Amino acid sequence: MEKNCYQEIIAEVSKKLAQKITAEEKDLAPIAMLIDKDIAEIVQDIGLQTTKKSFRKYT
Repeated sequence: MEKNCYQEIIAEVSKKLAQKITAEEKDLAPIAMLIDKDIAEIVQDIGLQTTKKSFRKYT
């Protein structure tokens, strides 16, 4: 799988996610050490949904 062709989508999703996080979380400083884990879980959910949608056309 050629990952370089997805950089535009990654940049777009990252920007939208960052905007949503900064809009929803009023003070990021107290959770700075934990936010990476939260973002990783969100990205994992994105991956799962993407995988399901990608394979749906084969079922």
